[in-house]
Amino acid sequence: MSAPAYFIADRQELVDFLRLHGRHPVALDIGCASGRLGRQLLDAGLIGRCDGIEPHPEAATQAAAQLDRVWNAPFEDGLEQAPWSDYDLVIMADVLEHLLDPWWALTELQRRVRSGARLLLSVPNVRHHSVILPLLFQGRFAYADAGILDRTHLHFFTRASLLDAVNRAGWRTIAIAPFIKRKYRRWWYPHRLLSEFLAVQYLLLAEK
Repeated sequence: MSAPAYFIADRQELVDFLRLHGRHPVALDIGCASGRLGRQLLDAGLIGRCDGIEPHPEAATQAAAQLDRVWNAPFEDGLEQAPWSDYDLVIMADVLEHLLDPWWALTELQRRVRSGARLLLSVPNVRHHSVILPLLFQGRFAYADAGILDRTHLHFFTRASLLDAVNRAGWRTIAIAPFIKRKYRRWWYPHRLLSEFLAVQYLLLAEK
């Protein structure tokens, strides 16, 4: 089965977010898809080397051409294979919502990485107006093939619940930011006031 189109999507918002927080010599991208995000971060000079873990065979093959080393394995198996003391940065971009137990995953990562290592996350925001307005006024919570209510999502997060999950796992949050589509980021639009309803995703950086 071929890799879904979103496996090769640009993640410029994550590149721009990480750019505010310095360079990280060695990174591991968990759920690295085709390796596009890792390659963007390498090309931007924000990381010096990048490994990956990816369960989808075709995507892992593509990622192997972009990154230094790629394990074609589910997250749980990758935990046992990766050399955790090597990494300054662990990336989980749109991964937590797909895991059976994201709280365990965050705790296990915090236990394995070295002191000072950082964690870069992105998760969809279930408090987005496209979710809560149909739920509130029409009683609809309609799953879709992609987006916030993707059928493959096992868990849902808001800003508050993401912060709670990360902090309870022992990480120290450095920064969190909403990713809001450009059409809402006009000078005359109150996007800062309404950010929790306009954010498609939250981007978070934490440290052990």
